[in-house]
Amino acid sequence: MTKETTLVMFNPVPADDKRFHWPRQCVWLKLNGSWPLKSTKDFQSEFYTTENYSWFLYILWSWYVILSVGVTIVYQTAFLITNFGDIMMTTENCCTTFMGALNFVRLLHMRLNQNRFRRVIEQFVNNIWINREHHPQVAHECENRMNTFRIMTILLSCLIAMYCLLPLIILFVDVGWNAPEKPFPYKMLFPYDAHHGWRYAFTYAFTSYAGICVVTTLFAEDSIFGFFVTYTCGKFRILHQRIDNIISDSYELARTRPNYNDIQRIYEKKLNEIAYDHNKLIEVNIYDDDDDDDNDDDDDDDEMLINFLISSVLICMVGFQLVTGQDMFIGDYVKFIVYISSSLSQLYILCWNGDDLIQHSTETAKHLYGCNWEGTSLHIRNAKKFRNWHRAEQFHLTSIHPTNKVFRQNLQIMILCSQRPVKITALKFSILSLQSFTAILSTSMSYFTLLQTVYNADQEEDRNIN
Repeated sequence: MTKETTLVMFNPVPADDKRFHWPRQCVWLKLNGSWPLKSTKDFQSEFYTTENYSWFLYILWSWYVILSVGVTIVYQTAFLITNFGDIMMTTENCCTTFMGALNFVRLLHMRLNQNRFRRVIEQFVNNIWINREHHPQVAHECENRMNTFRIMTILLSCLIAMYCLLPLIILFVDVGWNAPEKPFPYKMLFPYDAHHGWRYAFTYAFTSYAGICVVTTLFAEDSIFGFFVTYTCGKFRILHQRIDNIISDSYELARTRPNYNDIQRIYEKKLNEIAYDHNKLIEVNIYDDDDDDDNDDDDDDDEMLINFLISSVLICMVGFQLVTGQDMFIGDYVKFIVYISSSLSQLYILCWNGDDLIQHSTETAKHLYGCNWEGTSLHIRNAKKFRNWHRAEQFHLTSIHPTNKVFRQNLQIMILCSQRPVKITALKFSILSLQSFTAILSTSMSYFTLLQTVYNADQEEDRNIN
């Protein structure tokens, strides 16, 4: 991007961590025109300014990307309708058509919800990001967990590279430049002669770049989603550590004046601080609507539902191509193996992160109940869960004050709130979790069995006719 264009990009940075950066995959969201810009109120009032001009060009480019993907899907759909009776052709075409349709919805969704995307980014920077200097262990764990998205990115990058390059290899090695029908990255039917001269080169480049936009949007949006969820789970782990240490930290603060009233005031102050941070954490909504202030499990995410439905069909059809494909070019065979590997890994990583979010949010109640609110002794053998366990001898181990009624009432309310898991739903049809992943695989196997039955019946009928 040029310097002028980057001036209008919305890119907030935490005040206490100038080394903050988004996942590298997010660069593709900026190149595809999906990354939110600064609010229009931040621009200069004059119309003919560099920022306003670059803002207009960026919006225009984003709609061009959406249009190019949409046009490519139309070409693929035309081929699908024309060859609908051929199961092999239909399933091969559906693999690319459905993936294109899924990411067309994603591109359109991000384009039409820029304000929401901007607000989520700002919430993450202000409330979720974990500074490595303050919490090095948790931050390191979060960084390591993001490696799974890098693997997914590599698989999907290999996939689109094979789709774009293999037809060119076939063109120059097998069919030749003068062939009446030349190969394209996907099965498509055009309303014009796209197989000769400059029209072939233009159409090939146009549809190839549309496919690149589709795949890069897929792994970039999934990466930033995983970025949000991973660091939210890390924030929950930090919160759990604070809950576990609430008694020992209170005694450490009050060691110069360890009387009953002072201890109770510190107990309540510590709990209120934790409650405030917990509320901020569960109110950060990755898919919140403008008019919806509920947390994640009340959100109706139509995009996630479409992702689930299309993923089950894609896995089925790619598997069908691998099992039943005969006389398949070795490059196509490798392409479908990479395809199903990337689809399964993408779906598993999303469901794994959703499941991790549920687990971390519900564990809060267990930590609250086990925070030693009843005032039992801190025995050395049980004290390692506290930050200053090695100094436990300095506490009066047999005279820890139990918490008062106000503290226990507030604790009960927090436990009740924590029992409601933070989860991401797909129009309340399904919850993003490992259970959903197994359900999608089961559905895909059912579709696969049905397809194979129909295919075998057609093959048997053809043999009888011959």
